Order: sequence, then C-alpha cells, then structure tokens
Amino acid sequence: MSAVTPLEQDGFTNKGLLRYLNIDIPLRNIYDFIELSRNGIDKKSLLHLAKTIGFELKELALILHMSERTLQRYALSKNLGVEASAKVLQLAKLYAKGEAVFGDLPKFKKWMEHPNYALAMKKPKELLDTTFGFQLLNEELVRIEHGIFA
Repeated sequence: MSAVTPLEQDGFTNKGLLRYLNIDIPLRNIYDFIELSRNGIDKKSLLHLAKTIGFELKELALILHMSERTLQRYALSKNLGVEASAKVLQLAKLYAKGEAVFGDLPKFKKWMEHPNYALAMKKPKELLDTTFGFQLLNEELVRIEHGIFA
C-alpha cells in the first residue's frame, strides 16, 4: 500500500469537486489537494462554486472569515490566501460528497437548509464557519451513506 492515499479511497469525488470550482487540474492524492490550497483558488472559481451551490457572497464571507467587501474587491483572477482557499476546497468537497450521498444536488442543498436532530437542531449550513463544523457534517454524511440515521 502506498504512503500517499489516492483521494478516491477517501470517498472523495475528485470530478465533482473540480466541477464545482470549474477548474481542470488533476488531483491524484492529498498532496495535490494541499498544493492547490497553497497556490490559491481564484475569485472566478469561488463565484462559480457560489452559483452552483446557491450561496450568496455574504454567506461565503462568513465561512471564509473575510468581510463581504473584501471579497467584492478581489479581481476575478486574484487568488485567495491559503486558509480561505482551503475552506473553499472543503466546501466544494462537502457539496460533492453530499451530492453523491443524496444522489442529487438539490436534495443535498435542501438537507443543508433544515434543522437536523443529529446536529443539535442546527441547520447544517450554519456549521460551515469552523473546521469542526465541516468535520461534523462529513461524519454525518458518512453515517447517512451507510444508513445510520440519528
């Protein structure tokens, strides 16, 4: 077994993530994912993601811990910083996974909007401002995928 785990073995939907960001670069393993975070995601890709998953710029600003005005001032070709890029990639990865689990993006988007008993009656979308929130949602998707409901 290789020391570098292919992303597909982690349940990661490489094709879905890249489609959400409208980028065409190979992500063969976690190191490619790290490198993409370090290089930065440009505003154009961020806006494509926002449109695809139905997020307003204000919602993205909260997740990225940036002001909405700062995001507005970015040129389309300007790259976000490492931390913001990593959050964007986490968000795209979460939605790609959610679409795969639910079999349909609109179904997953609806799930993200409704309070969930397994999440202390919080809307899943409300948990996206922390790494722990992303982790919790990913764990919940794994439970749903395996038929374990709270």
